[in-house]
Amino acid sequence: MSDGRATQWLARGSGSALLLVVLVASSGTAGLVAQQPEAKEQYGKLCAPCHGPAGRGDGPAAVAFTPRPASFAEPAFQASRTDEQLTAAIADGKPPMPTFGKQLSTSQIRALVAYIRELGKKK
Repeated sequence: MSDGRATQWLARGSGSALLLVVLVASSGTAGLVAQQPEAKEQYGKLCAPCHGPAGRGDGPAAVAFTPRPASFAEPAFQASRTDEQLTAAIADGKPPMPTFGKQLSTSQIRALVAYIRELGKKK
């Protein structure tokens, strides 16, 4: 339910303040979950060549880099980076990683960060 429809629904008296709080609190992550297929596709095109399809830093281009690309599957990597740091790395690059801030929107970058976090949960 989009924010506009939720507001209209609540305005007609069909909901409660608690429902409004739940909708507002979950709206940020719900959008990212909905974007997962697009994020997976973007990851496959832009990130997997170096970071690998499962995010282990073992993509086909990884052998050309020293140090090797980060492994998103490692708990230590996930724990050592904030979402803001991952966002900045994607948008601004981190040599030898290129910048993607001009070809991806802010919401696409946020969805990629969420996807990278999901890769860290898989073993």
